Amino acid sequence: MALKKDKKIKVLIIGSGNIAWHIVSHLSFFKRFEITVINRTNSLRLIQLQKEFKVKTITDWKKVNESSDVFFICTGDNSIKQICTKISKLKTKGLVLHTSGTTPLSELKNTSKNTGVFYPLQTFTFGQSVLWQEVPVFIEAGNKKSLDYLSSLAGLFSKTVVKSNSENRLKLHLAAVIAGNFSNAMYASAYSYLDKELNKSYFKYLCPLINVTAKKAIFGNPSLVQTGPAARDDKKTQRKHLELLKKQPELKRIYKSISKLISLQKKTDVKLQTKIK
Repeated sequence: MALKKDKKIKVLIIGSGNIAWHIVSHLSFFKRFEITVINRTNSLRLIQLQKEFKVKTITDWKKVNESSDVFFICTGDNSIKQICTKISKLKTKGLVLHTSGTTPLSELKNTSKNTGVFYPLQTFTFGQSVLWQEVPVFIEAGNKKSLDYLSSLAGLFSKTVVKSNSENRLKLHLAAVIAGNFSNAMYASAYSYLDKELNKSYFKYLCPLINVTAKKAIFGNPSLVQTGPAARDDKKTQRKHLELLKKQPELKRIYKSISKLISLQKKTDVKLQTKIK
């Protein structure tokens, strides 16, 4: 089953947050999609979606078109179960999708005969565009018909569409949190430290370092390009750093933990390289 170019495809977007904005933004470029966005309240974001993309917006589930072809659940993970209960009452034959990295496909089992997962691995911010073609999209479906349709749909977004089951998707989500969210938390910590000790304007001097580090990390094993006092076992420098952090115990604790992690990674890499030789 593939998307038919000569047929209007009715899409219901559930939610008006970050991922909803990006899906609406992208689908609105294609004339074949008839988009409706539903949110529990007439929020400022819902109003913005309506004005920016000229889509229909509703707040009442009684106004949902049960003959919609695709349902995108774009809410937080904690709301998916409640949304599924609402969809199940529609008796729809449409393809019901969620966009979560952590919620199993089985959560959708009572909503429709056609279910799937559309998980784009990227950080999304409302109103800030991304290059969809560069965003890997991981898909899963309850049957072959749904998978074929979802593959075609996902292909309109990304050049990298990967089939993945719920268990693997959860592991991938964890890795994404560590690589993305945790890294950003470190940037925020550095920003806060400079703001207290020097001036927040000094953070701009770290930007070239952040960019180069990220670029080096994407080629092969990131631990092999790790630098810094922990990587070279420079205890003297580490003691100086810890002394500077004595008034910030939480950041001091994190510094110690991350330094220990880097040291262990380096030792592991040395052992692997020795075996290879």
